[in-house]
Amino acid sequence: MLALAAAGCSGGSQNHAVAPAPGEQHLVYVYGKDPSQASVWIANVDGSHGRELGAGSVAVLTPDGKTVAVRRPDGIYLLSTSGKVLRKLTSRRLRPQAWSPDGQTLIATRAGQLAVLELDAIDRNSGRVRRLADGSVYGFDFSPKGDEVVYSRAPTATGQGLCGDVFDLYVAKVAGGTPRRLTRDGTEAFPVWGPSGIAFSNFPGGGTLEDCSAPGIWTMNPDGSDVKPVISRAPTNLAGVGLYGLQPLAWLDGNHILTGIRSDNGNQGAVLDTKSGKLRRLPDYADEASTDGRFVVGSGNDDSGVHLAVVGVDGHRIFLRRDACCPDWNR
Repeated sequence: MLALAAAGCSGGSQNHAVAPAPGEQHLVYVYGKDPSQASVWIANVDGSHGRELGAGSVAVLTPDGKTVAVRRPDGIYLLSTSGKVLRKLTSRRLRPQAWSPDGQTLIATRAGQLAVLELDAIDRNSGRVRRLADGSVYGFDFSPKGDEVVYSRAPTATGQGLCGDVFDLYVAKVAGGTPRRLTRDGTEAFPVWGPSGIAFSNFPGGGTLEDCSAPGIWTMNPDGSDVKPVISRAPTNLAGVGLYGLQPLAWLDGNHILTGIRSDNGNQGAVLDTKSGKLRRLPDYADEASTDGRFVVGSGNDDSGVHLAVVGVDGHRIFLRRDACCPDWNR
């Protein structure tokens, strides 16, 4: 059965930067019963008319829908949506995560055994790799304009992950420059940047296993001001027996956040109303939202194994495929 790394399928969340309508719209994902034989597939955004694109263990679609960055054992390749290899982007053994809204920069990560150790920006034209952050990285997202990246970083990877690292939020220009630090209390991770500011997971500071398994969702202005909770701490029924609190995945609109209920098997989808604090669960896993906030794609494990699903935010499941994971789309 295709192995699913819950933390590795989607390091960057869906951004809502203003951009021209894409020339093509697709869903890409990884399919296969055996990881050694997995391949990249491409389909319509509703999952229909899927076809194999080529070998690869990760695939990330450009915003215009015409090119796919694919990870292979010897590096990252750029493929056309017809499956033709355009060129090798880099020989570095990095995991492609997300394209910038203008399609000129690919954000990628380098992982160690216990943590994501490096956040990199790869120039599409030259293949030059520039390090944005190192230490222990817990998520990133683009600004609505697409010119900046917010990310969570612990300067030192302790090997204890979220229960041992001390992580804060930073903002950096995609083009380069000195990052600015937004927080200083070591408890903020998994940021998403949308029309109403930056949402993030805030981990209770008690230092116990119960605390690091119960992050709530907070918001702030892009300059780090007006920090406030939407759900200050995950309720007990979402922070125990295989569940590990809440993680924002994308802004659906100015008042609603696509939220993951963190688990060993993937992020279980939910919609959070930032005004009322009410959380409405979705019937499947969630990784990304569509740009209009109406649909969700995600993958995870259940009793039947790994699967991928497209779900409307109203709870209606549109597409399901077994033995598939790690989606990306430009819907």
